This record gives sequence, C-alpha cells and structure tokens, in this order.
Amino acid sequence: MFLNPESSVEVSETSVKSETAELETKIAFLEVANDELESALLMQHKRLESMEAAVGELRLRLKEQATLIEGLGDTESDPPPPHY
Repeated sequence: MFLNPESSVEVSETSVKSETAELETKIAFLEVANDELESALLMQHKRLESMEAAVGELRLRLKEQATLIEGLGDTESDPPPPHY
C-alpha cells in the first residue's frame, strides 16, 4: 500500500497543471464578462446623458410655453374693445 514517490509527484504536477488551466479558463471568461459589462455600462451612460439633455430641453420649452400662456391672460394692459 505504499505509493511510489515519483508517481505521487507526477499526480501533483498533473493536478496543478489541471487546476492552473481551469483557473486560466475562468479568468478568461471573467475578462470577457467584464468587457461586456463595461460596454453595457458605457452605452447606458450615453443614453442617460442623452435623456438628461432631452429633459433639459423640454424644461426650457415648458417655461417658454408657460410664459406665453401667462401673456395671453394679461388683458388688463389691453385697451377695452370699442362698444357700438
């Protein structure tokens, strides 16, 4: 039941090589996943900036419309219409 020390070393080297290959595979997968997440984050950031610009423009338009509407209701400065 004694193990040959040389075969034990070979098994250990094989095991280490196998585990190293497995870790390298996992690292490669994680690098790809990280790149995909970074790309998605960048795309979302660009969309957010675009939407913020659109909201800012809509705010300005709304203020302009409110000013126009307020101006329409200001009849006190207009002279009264002539009566027949």
